[in-house]
Amino acid sequence: MGMRRSVFWNQPQTYLLLGGTALGYALFMVLAGPKPLAILAGSGVAAAMVSSWAAGFRSTASETSGSDLLNAQTFAARLGTLGQRVPPKSQKTWRQVQAWATESQQFAARIFDRDPLLQIELLEAMHTVLDLSGQVADGLAVLDQIETPAYQQMAQQRLDASCDRLAATHSQLQQLQDQTALSSLETSTDDTLPQRLQTLVDANKTILQNNQDSP
Repeated sequence: MGMRRSVFWNQPQTYLLLGGTALGYALFMVLAGPKPLAILAGSGVAAAMVSSWAAGFRSTASETSGSDLLNAQTFAARLGTLGQRVPPKSQKTWRQVQAWATESQQFAARIFDRDPLLQIELLEAMHTVLDLSGQVADGLAVLDQIETPAYQQMAQQRLDASCDRLAATHSQLQQLQDQTALSSLETSTDDTLPQRLQTLVDANKTILQNNQDSP
């Protein structure tokens, strides 16, 4: 699968590296001459330099994210911590939320396996999934304590908005996973994935912000 638009390509260092590598390769060809062995050796060195930079960039991106939410165990541990806030009588609702979040992480991990350069977008999506799950956990805890009908209705509306958004995220990531799998069988690349992921993240952030701004 070809490289898609990513934060990787927005880094100035990437273009400096590519320019320097091309210049070094050209100079090497001038000095060594257009011999098959020289061409092969020069190409190998250039490819190794670019590959090393890409691998290092992905590692740094993962470290700066704070935690690797594309790792199933890491994500499960964070989700389990959120679940500790949920009262016993709300466990049925939480199990559904937990299923949406867990499967969403699995979809994201599979997308990452096929296209590692989408790591930044996928990590951001997983952070919003955890944030939405946290809002649900808090909403269930608060709803368990509220007795006034008017405030119960308000809390329920916020809870429903977070649940609906989690369900939509689950569905959209499943579609993106299928789209990525199909793209791996085709010769042409699909450049819409980063934008679709960003649209998903933006929609999640809107719900998160709206719930926070609600009285």
